Amino acid sequence: MSAQSPRPIERYFQIIEIVAASREGLTLAEISQIANLPKPSAHRLVKALQELGVLVSDETWYKKFRIGPYMRRILQLCIEPEKEIAFAQMTADRLAAELGETCYVVRMDHDSIRSIARSAPDQGHRLHVLPGELLPAHAAASAKAILAFQDDATVRRFLHPPLEPLTSRTKTDVAEVTAEFARIRETGCAICDREIDENILAFACPVHVDSIGVIHAVGVTGPVTRLERRDHAHWIAPTRQAADALGAMLATLERA
Repeated sequence: MSAQSPRPIERYFQIIEIVAASREGLTLAEISQIANLPKPSAHRLVKALQELGVLVSDETWYKKFRIGPYMRRILQLCIEPEKEIAFAQMTADRLAAELGETCYVVRMDHDSIRSIARSAPDQGHRLHVLPGELLPAHAAASAKAILAFQDDATVRRFLHPPLEPLTSRTKTDVAEVTAEFARIRETGCAICDREIDENILAFACPVHVDSIGVIHAVGVTGPVTRLERRDHAHWIAPTRQAADALGAMLATLERA
């Protein structure tokens, strides 16, 4: 009795697995060879996965395919929540001890951005960014640090008018908020300058994890009168280092 031919769904998952296993990406010819598929069949399957956002390609002549944003959303659900929160709390504690201000970690889910860890030293602003608190996507530094690295569909899901004017400084125009994202991608840091509370300043940096992109951010916040006594770099540089360290820790969960 001959072996049963793979079902179409198995071929799709085979290609996803092959591409996911390659850190540098694969060309269509390489996918076809590894999957033992005729090139036209591989092309058809890869194209369908690309249209769904499961795979993406670069713009070189010999395109290389990598895991795309839709698949990253699935992979993020595989992070173990207990270890994720433990790593986040460790990060917040260390940064707060270094900076002497309230530090926190937030995470993006399908329809919300919420705090998952916070550490407040004695002089910190204790009532800001409590664990479990939802962050306003258009105003919070941490939310902007995450959304700046999302695809257009995700951004539209979080930024739909009318945007609530939380203070006189809150940006309520979607175009103005999204324009800020380009600066965040360039500098690697987002700022909330009295956009949620007239007395509060916050800085946040995205957490990059290769396999899932950016779904976390690390932030520091406190009274604007105190944080403005220092140059912004004093707060941003350690926060960026903390975000990089958290990204390295979360990557170990993806490999587990």
